[in-house]
Amino acid sequence: MLQVAVSGGEVKVLELPPPALRPGGALVRTSHSLISVGTESAGMGGGGQESLLLKAIRNPDLVRKVVDRAKSQGWKNTADLVRDRLSSDRASGYSCSGIVLDVAADVVRFRPGDRVACCGAGYANHAAVNFVPQNLLALVPEGVSLQDAAFGTLGAISLQGVRRCAPQLGDRVVVLGLGLLGQLTAQLLRASGAYVIGVDIRKDRVDRACAHGMQEGFSNLEREFVAGVQERTEGRGADAVIVTAAGGDAALLNRAFDACRKKGRVVLVGDVPIRIQRDRIYSKELDFLISTSYGPGRYDKDYEEKGHDYPYAYVRWTEGRNLEEVVRLISTGDLAVKRLTDAVFPIEKAGEAYASLASEERPIGVLLDYHLNQPADVRPLIYVARRRAAPEQALGKKRIGVIGYGNYFRALLLPLLRAHKGLYLRSVCDRDGLLVRSAVERDGFERGTTDYREIISDTEIDAVCVATRHDQHFPLASEAARAGKAVWVEKPMTMTSADGRRLADLVSEKSVILTVGFNRRFSPHAQLLKRSLASLAAPKMILYRVNAGSLPQDHWLMDPIEGGGRLLGEGVHFFDFLAFLAGSAPVSVRSVSPRGRCRDEAIVTMEFNDGSVGTLLYSGSGSATAGKERVEVFGGGASFVLDDFRTLTIHGMNVKGMRTAKIEKGQREQVENFYLALQGKADIGVTAEDGYNATWCAEQALAALPAEPGHEE
Repeated sequence: MLQVAVSGGEVKVLELPPPALRPGGALVRTSHSLISVGTESAGMGGGGQESLLLKAIRNPDLVRKVVDRAKSQGWKNTADLVRDRLSSDRASGYSCSGIVLDVAADVVRFRPGDRVACCGAGYANHAAVNFVPQNLLALVPEGVSLQDAAFGTLGAISLQGVRRCAPQLGDRVVVLGLGLLGQLTAQLLRASGAYVIGVDIRKDRVDRACAHGMQEGFSNLEREFVAGVQERTEGRGADAVIVTAAGGDAALLNRAFDACRKKGRVVLVGDVPIRIQRDRIYSKELDFLISTSYGPGRYDKDYEEKGHDYPYAYVRWTEGRNLEEVVRLISTGDLAVKRLTDAVFPIEKAGEAYASLASEERPIGVLLDYHLNQPADVRPLIYVARRRAAPEQALGKKRIGVIGYGNYFRALLLPLLRAHKGLYLRSVCDRDGLLVRSAVERDGFERGTTDYREIISDTEIDAVCVATRHDQHFPLASEAARAGKAVWVEKPMTMTSADGRRLADLVSEKSVILTVGFNRRFSPHAQLLKRSLASLAAPKMILYRVNAGSLPQDHWLMDPIEGGGRLLGEGVHFFDFLAFLAGSAPVSVRSVSPRGRCRDEAIVTMEFNDGSVGTLLYSGSGSATAGKERVEVFGGGASFVLDDFRTLTIHGMNVKGMRTAKIEKGQREQVENFYLALQGKADIGVTAEDGYNATWCAEQALAALPAEPGHEE
């Protein structure tokens, strides 16, 4: 399928595999998509890379992450990663319409053949086929063309601004900025009974809005803004001003305050700096309101991605209901979007469409046409490199298939797999077609897909790497094992110990190799520490302090379904490492946590079968400058201190410690162990049983109850 992508200000039309159907949504074959002239043209002009770099420089947290990564992975590797991020192709678009091709089993409001309007960045892309969650879809009434329905999202943004303004019949409302959002806002205000005064730099846009029903307006190049409003409100000032303009003028918002009457209100819909001068609003007791995109539900993953709608009686208007209302208003003629359509370009000429945004006669409504009247593209879901690898490049190598192409895999595992002389990157799968293309064209994979089943069924693949979000680890690893493939699954192996037991038993039944990404075991520091501990017969006391840093509450790792919380999602690393050092199976786990943070922070004590005791102090509320990880081991008259996998100090034994130039957490060594195990030249260093034990420990810690010896199910 064809999709528009933007990189460094350049617009491309790329051939990509279409998205796969997922739970909670529908596949939509696109009829038309609308270019948001203001939002999307801001990323044009070649300044994209520089602006991203400046944002990074101004963001101390981002700079710290880059420095920390450089210390761990080296400056060259880090520079390559940053360069890759800056030059990556990005999806564009968030307002389109089309025909439903297929719906997930849990979707009941839509069915194949429905005509729909779609909204949402990352979903309603400029693409021939899109996967769209159900709450971001609205049925298009009979009599409304799909071309007009493509205006739905921009209409919903305007409608939400009007709802925030809450105009009463006869209110004098000023619309400042008469681009596409301003034109739509003026029409919606007129339909609500307000008296609308439009203002724009361009006189032709004022005339255009008046031709579509706006009562009056003026160009603020011809008349000073506040004075012009005062003249049209009998000197009283506007009841409200809706700012739909965009730009860098910090004075614009304050002039909107000046144009209001006492106790008036200003609603910000557009993108302008917010530098409010207190006296402008205090003396008049003005209300200043922000309008957030399409309405309630925007930026809420539970609503947008998981389909959890808000109760109708308590949240009357959501972003989905706003979208429905916009297409209804189009059907009644109260919202005349056809008059705002300046140009329609075939998708193949998207570059020309974007170029028109920079013309002197800058258009307002620009649509892309996806030829819905032509037969659908039924080509397979496989993207093959334009420059195919020579067949001999894969000879004698173990072929790897990767499911999930997120940040962790690309930053840490991909460079190691790509550099390994015995491994061959056969195929990659991700839900994002742009990432799939990048993996094939830039990162060395032979082919890519958006359907994981293509990886599982590929007889050329020897091993599958599962690097998705946590809730998908168990089902995907299970399918790969049933297909007889070796499996590398990132941590946690499973989200529950019951699933862990099932997967471990399946691996044993199928006699396949499965390893879990517990790389710390393979660190040169860990290996020296383990060898040193082997000479101690006495039980050991182990303290593992992890200063993990904070995460925002809406991070996917904090989601109980997708991520499981930090103690499960990341804590399994440390439970496994404690068991590795103890050299014995865990038999009981006890846990205490700060109030309200049981999934995020804890002090966990583990007892092992040989009498050793390990304690994990896992915190997300410390300072990053204190370092992340510190392990102390005591036993048999000896003491060991492992500091951030960079230094190992040994006391009470005639064994020299270790210091390395950078943090060594064992990723490279684990990849080598996996390769040797695939060849039958080494035992796998982390087994499915280890994955099960780590998840069991996390489960017991979360329960905060003593565990029974043997932890039987």
